[in-house]
Amino acid sequence: MKGRPAQYITDRRLFLKGVIAAGGATALTAVAAPHLADPPEDKQADAGGNPDAVSQGYRETAHIKAYYRTLRD
Repeated sequence: MKGRPAQYITDRRLFLKGVIAAGGATALTAVAAPHLADPPEDKQADAGGNPDAVSQGYRETAHIKAYYRTLRD
C-alpha cells in the first residue's frame, strides 16, 4: 500500500483482528448457549398414561421376557 502511513496499516490490521475475534466469540456463544442452560426435566408417561410420572428406567416385563424367548429359539 504505497502512500499510506504505517500507522494506518497497523490500525487496519488491529481492526480486522478484532472483527474476527468478535465474530468467533459470537459464533461460540450461539453454539454453546443452549448447553449452558439448565436441562429440562425429562418427564415421560408411565404405563398407566400418567404424563406427570417420571420414568423409572428399563424394566423386564412379561411381554419383554416372551420376546427374548422368541429370539433364543
